[in-house]
Amino acid sequence: MQKFNRFFFMIFNVGLVVFALSTGLSFGEDPNPELVAKGRELFNAKEGLGVKFACIMCHKGAKAVKKAKVEALGDQLPSVINKYIVTKGKGKEIAPGSPEMQALIAYIKLEHSK
Repeated sequence: MQKFNRFFFMIFNVGLVVFALSTGLSFGEDPNPELVAKGRELFNAKEGLGVKFACIMCHKGAKAVKKAKVEALGDQLPSVINKYIVTKGKGKEIAPGSPEMQALIAYIKLEHSK
């Protein structure tokens, strides 16, 4: 019986970790405040990303990025951000692992999505 309890406890914990990772929950701290501030700056101004139209031009008020959509995108968020930078912002893609992309992701996840 004791072996079963240990096995059940282990399976339960693995399931909990998988659930947390698949839903976007994080065991870490909130992103660095400077990173979020940089993301806010990039989201609200066209100069930082080299685009003709800043993200905020379309994504404000009722058209703000939806939290459920951000969570559903998961690892695809950088490619969706790049899609909008190119098609709507009339700019060039930014590298998925770049500081700019990390800042945009941090800002969108922490402050912008409703």
